[in-house]
Amino acid sequence: MVDVPTFQINQKELQNIVGFIHNKERVLKKYGAIKIQPNIQCKFALKKKPKKLVLHPITKRIAKVNSNNLIYSVRNISRNDKVNEQTAVISDECSPWSDLSSYLNNDQRQLNISYSLNSTFFLKKMAQVNFDIHRIPKMSLLRLAGKEIISECVPCVKRAHGIGAIFPLSCTEQHLFSLDYHHEGGIHHWYIIPNDKREALSRLINKEDSSICLDHGQIVIDPLFLDKHHIRYHRIKQCPNEFVVLSADALSQSFAEDASWSESIVFALPSWVEEGHASKPSSSCQCDIFNRSLSKTIDDTVFSKEMIQQYIKSYLDNNTNDKSIILKDQNYSSVMTTSTMDDMQSSSCNDEPIIPSNVKLMFSSQQVVPSHDSASNVSTTSLISNFLNEDGKYESDINNGQFQYQVLESGLPVTG
Repeated sequence: MVDVPTFQINQKELQNIVGFIHNKERVLKKYGAIKIQPNIQCKFALKKKPKKLVLHPITKRIAKVNSNNLIYSVRNISRNDKVNEQTAVISDECSPWSDLSSYLNNDQRQLNISYSLNSTFFLKKMAQVNFDIHRIPKMSLLRLAGKEIISECVPCVKRAHGIGAIFPLSCTEQHLFSLDYHHEGGIHHWYIIPNDKREALSRLINKEDSSICLDHGQIVIDPLFLDKHHIRYHRIKQCPNEFVVLSADALSQSFAEDASWSESIVFALPSWVEEGHASKPSSSCQCDIFNRSLSKTIDDTVFSKEMIQQYIKSYLDNNTNDKSIILKDQNYSSVMTTSTMDDMQSSSCNDEPIIPSNVKLMFSSQQVVPSHDSASNVSTTSLISNFLNEDGKYESDINNGQFQYQVLESGLPVTG
């Protein structure tokens, strides 16, 4: 188990963050996620004041699947349930899991989270220099699916109501990519299971209960279970003003150190189609999905090879590219080329840790000249370019600066 790589992003790169993520996709796929830290010059189109979102914890509880394992099921709360309301104490990363095990010996515990679909703390249609989460789907490959699909890809505000709030294991709808922004509050601790470990985990879970779904927030897994069965996973420690990007078909679960607000949205990169994630059949389970945004399944046949290639040339090829990887630690410092990183990763045949967990990865970027394919069909390219560049006009933001707001009023959780 190692932490996912952390990338720094500047203001120019933030304006095309989808292209920035595309250039990190080799690492994103390997780890299942990456973390992005905006620098101090980055500007965000944030509301001066938060929406008056009065959210109550969803009526879900955590219970042990059985007394002998480290898997917990997420179930509806009934009138007869005895739910443990004891406040968790987080002294280190392991304490929420040990507390969870002790709580559930006799009682049950609430997740203490809530979702608000189609809610946001970002302003719409501001100057493009300021980051706005609403633009992400349209900047991504999903723009080829048309306005109807784009209009359904809306932000989802997520609320952790207190210490130790737990977000169960889940995957995005139709196995899309996801961008999560931490607005304010307690640190989020993520556990990411990459796509290539889903099948192994699914087999293990099926031995416990064949009806359990991995995608829709039905279970919480103690990391000790993953360690015991050698399921590779990766950690993220997400602080306010940081992004977490989840790769297509990756599984994730998290807990919050304290009350917090975050916001996420789905998007797609070309690999979502090219690697078959878009055409995977939807789960046949009857889950009560917490945050469903897509009412329709996206038809992957609309993504022709010609359209995908033109999208890449128009939106992704003219972005930055990694040139070096700097590993920083108190007693260790070195610079490796990207090819060296590839060699190091490919030498790990048994999913052993690639890098010691106490080593932090920082990735730097440099500008490169875009490539051009002279063999492209001129008339088709022109037609597709016109379609791709149907961007809306954005109003000027006030004073062209970053709006400041306080999501948590006086540090207290939102109550009804």
